[in-house]
Amino acid sequence: MPRVDKRVLLLDFFREKEREGSSFTFQEAADKTGYSPKSVNKYISEKLKGKYIFKSESSGWVSEGCSQLSNDDFIRLMSQSTSAKVLTPNEKIYQKLIKRSLDAFTLALEVYNRPSLSNRVEAFAIMMVNSWELFLKAEILDSLGQEKVFYSNGKSISISDALPLRLQNNDPVKKNIETLIQLRDHATHLLIPELQPQLSRLFQANVLNYQERYKNQMGNSPLSGQSVGMLSLVIDGPEPEIGVIKESYGELTAKEVLNFLKQFEETSKDVDSDKYSISIDYKLKLSKKTDEADLTLSTGVDGQQAVIITTAKDLNATHPYTTNSAIEQINRDQSELKITSYSFQAVLFKHKIKANNNSEYHNYTDIHRYSAKFVNWFVNNLVKQKKWLNSAVDSYKKR
Repeated sequence: MPRVDKRVLLLDFFREKEREGSSFTFQEAADKTGYSPKSVNKYISEKLKGKYIFKSESSGWVSEGCSQLSNDDFIRLMSQSTSAKVLTPNEKIYQKLIKRSLDAFTLALEVYNRPSLSNRVEAFAIMMVNSWELFLKAEILDSLGQEKVFYSNGKSISISDALPLRLQNNDPVKKNIETLIQLRDHATHLLIPELQPQLSRLFQANVLNYQERYKNQMGNSPLSGQSVGMLSLVIDGPEPEIGVIKESYGELTAKEVLNFLKQFEETSKDVDSDKYSISIDYKLKLSKKTDEADLTLSTGVDGQQAVIITTAKDLNATHPYTTNSAIEQINRDQSELKITSYSFQAVLFKHKIKANNNSEYHNYTDIHRYSAKFVNWFVNNLVKQKKWLNSAVDSYKKR
C-alpha cells in the first residue's frame, strides 16, 4: 500500500476544519497528520499564515481557502524555498491539460444551465467530451509518460485511444463516456431538445463521474466554492414522440433517435449503475409516521395545507452568501462591532444555525451558505442587543 504524503494529510485536515468552520491548534493538526506540533507551527508561520491560515480570536487557528487548493498546488506551496522550483516540461504540460479540462467542464455546466441557449444540449456534449479527453491525457502523462500521449509526429492521442488506457471495458464510467462520444459524433440527429429528459440522465452521471475522478486525482472538488446547483442537470419528462420528431426533423433523424433510445435503455439495464445513467424512481409508501414520508397526503378541513412547488431552488438566489461574504456583508451593514471569523462561528454555534443543512438561514451542500434573511437577523441582533455577541463568544469558548 503506497505511503500517504503527510502534506496531503495536513491539507485534508485544513479542508475539514474549513468545512466545519471551526478553529484548531497545532497539536490537533499534529495528531491528525503525524507531524510534530513544532513542524506544523513552522509550516504555517513560513508558508501559510495570512494567506490560507489565520489566527482566530481564541488561542487557535482557522483555515480559509484550502478547499480550493489541489493536492499538487499545496505540495508545491509547501515545497517552495527562497528560490522557486522550476517545473519540468511534463509538469507544465500536465498543469495545462488539467486547467484546460477544468475550463471545459465549467463551461459545459454554464452552457447547460443557460435555458435561453437553443443548442445547449449539443454544446454540453461537445465540451464534456473535450473535458474528459484533456483530463484522461493528463492522467496518462502523469502515470505512463509523455510517449503514451503524443505520437512521433507531435499529435496527441484521441479520447478513444485514451479511454482503454485508464478505464476497464466493463467500467460504467467508460460506457457513459463512450455514449457521450456517440452523441457528439451524431450531433445533427441526436442532440435535439426533445431528447433532453433522457439525455440529462446520462449527462448527470457524466458530470458526477468527472467530479469524483477530478477529486481523486487533484484532492479538491472541481467546483470548490461554487454552487452545487450547477451539477443538477436531470429533468423529468415523457418519452419523445417519434412521429413528432419525424415531422419536425425528417425520417433519418427519427430513425437515429429511435435506435439510440433503444440502445440507451438496453445499456442502462445491462450496466445497472448510476455511473452510467441516473435513474428516476418514484416510490409511494403508506405510513402513519410522517417522518418516514417524502410526501404527505391529507384530507378534510384539518388536513395539511398544500404547497405547490413550481421551480427548483437556486442557491445563488436563496442563500447567496458564503462564510467570508456573509461576514463582509454584516460588517458593511453595521458599524457597532467588527465581526471576525471566530465571532461569526460563535454565533452559529450559540444559535445552532448549522444544525439544519437546509433552513431559511443556512444551507450546506457543497459549502456552507447563508441567506439575506440570516444576515439581516444577525445585524438586527447585533445592533439591538448589546451583550448578544459577547454571550455567543462566551458560549463558544466553553464548548
